[in-house]
This record gives sequence, C-alpha cells and structure tokens, in this order.
Amino acid sequence: MANLRNLIQPIDKFKGVSISHDLHPREREEIKLMIAKAKQEHTDNGGDVVENYKFLVVGKGQRR
Repeated sequence: MANLRNLIQPIDKFKGVSISHDLHPREREEIKLMIAKAKQEHTDNGGDVVENYKFLVVGKGQRR
C-alpha cells in the first residue's frame, strides 16, 4: 500500500482497477455500521443532505 503513489500514471489495461486493504468480513460490517451511525447523527443534527458528503472511518486497528 505504501507504493500506491507509483501508480499515478497507470497502464490503460489496468484503468478502472481499484486497490484497497484486505479486511475480515466482521471488520467490513463494523465499518458499515459506523458509517451508517455517522450518517444518522449527521441528519439528526440538522445537517445537509447526506448524499452531498462522503463519510470515512479513520483509525488504525481496533482504534477506529
């Protein structure tokens, strides 16, 4: 993942390919729940339309 910056000018054959961290299914589900909770809190606090934002889970390991 540290060398992804070297892919700035990708080969046409690989355009549209994305690279992401390999996560356990439980971790993926946990992240989905955290994002859903963040979206709900955003709408509860009178924020703009949720579709105008991109919610990310930030952290390392168990500390997200």
